[in-house]
Amino acid sequence: MTIHKPKEATTITKIGARLLQAGLFLVSLLFGLAAGLLLIGGGWWVLTNTTLGAQLQSWVGVDAKTAWHLSRASGTVAYLLLTAATLWGLMQTTKLVKEHVAPALTLAMHNILSWLAIILSGVHALALLFDSYYLYTVKNLVVPFTGPYRPAWVGLGVIGLYIMILTAVSFSWRGWMGQKWWRRLHYFTYLAYGLVTFHGLLAGTDSGDLGMQLMFWGSALLVTGLTAYRFFWMMPGEHTPPPVQPGRAMPAKASHAGSSKPMARQR
Repeated sequence: MTIHKPKEATTITKIGARLLQAGLFLVSLLFGLAAGLLLIGGGWWVLTNTTLGAQLQSWVGVDAKTAWHLSRASGTVAYLLLTAATLWGLMQTTKLVKEHVAPALTLAMHNILSWLAIILSGVHALALLFDSYYLYTVKNLVVPFTGPYRPAWVGLGVIGLYIMILTAVSFSWRGWMGQKWWRRLHYFTYLAYGLVTFHGLLAGTDSGDLGMQLMFWGSALLVTGLTAYRFFWMMPGEHTPPPVQPGRAMPAKASHAGSSKPMARQR
């Protein structure tokens, strides 16, 4: 005799499994961040407080501005990766990607670009801990608007990073949340992109350079253009009924909606 579990019990079990999976993922993410911070901090201590570190600095060419340069470089690459992830997400529903790229590969590419942007953003922030000019603390990096340098614009970047992490983690919750709510949450990607763009334009020490201006404005134009194409040109066409193929008759409609009489058979 087969015993069937109640539908409610099965649903609760699935929700519990999803929550456990999300919790383990967050714990592993925090553990990785803590381990990375300890590794970077230990390496920096060796570089600055031992004779071996002094020798390594002379060989590699590390100086007082290295941390600042690393922060700027990683921030620039992180922004380019965020732009690529946003553009790829917008292109997923286009005909070009649908017809030439497998769905699994499309989703994997989006995830990889998103997480690479988050990792480089973390490097961008952590490097500030070792800068000798602006004395950042861990609190300044995790609590928005508390840093010593342009706190308002740097705070926007911190909030943008939190939203990036939230939307990236939400891929693990997609089955539990449902497609409708997951898509609504994923729209926060636009907010993250906008906050990070303002952060780069108004907090970057070299954001006034021509190359950086071209990068920011070119990225914004591409994202805005693809967003407009997706929501104003492509989406209306997705809901139009398919055209009738030649040789196929349209289904006949009953003359009276409430009539239950069978139609007369034609000879």
